[in-house]
Amino acid sequence: TVHLHSLSLASNFSSSLFLPSSTVAPWFLQTFMPAAYLHMRLNTLAEDIIVDDAALLEEGQLENGCNDMTDDEILDACWVRGLPIGRFTRARKIDRNRDVGDGNLSQAEIGVMREIFSNHLKMAKLVMSDDDNAPDLRPRGDLVRDPALRLLVLHLPAIRSQNKATLY
Repeated sequence: TVHLHSLSLASNFSSSLFLPSSTVAPWFLQTFMPAAYLHMRLNTLAEDIIVDDAALLEEGQLENGCNDMTDDEILDACWVRGLPIGRFTRARKIDRNRDVGDGNLSQAEIGVMREIFSNHLKMAKLVMSDDDNAPDLRPRGDLVRDPALRLLVLHLPAIRSQNKATLY
């Protein structure tokens, strides 16, 4: 988890590189961060997420709605993948009038995060299978070497952000 956490920090740190220079992209990132280093870190992050998703699918987390995962594991998994966490889940199941400044996540928020992460695993299973009807995933080596899958994993947060009204 620590490894995924540090990689996601690098991903969040470098994500502004891909923004047009007229937006918030800091000039020092574009000037001083070697592109090869950022490319390597982003590829490593994508590969780690792919391997983690495959392992969670093999453990059967999709079938039980991620109920075997602890609250911290759900929080970390959602955070690394750019899924909504805590009060940002924007689900109807959460009372928006309560104070969320205490830093503690309610069981309703955790439940919504489990549902969102289960939906993520459903999508991952579809793209990681050989065909739509095959219950087995492709071998992990094939998954990690698939450039389209790596790009999908890295771009999913942006896709979700653009389509959050329909996805969540």
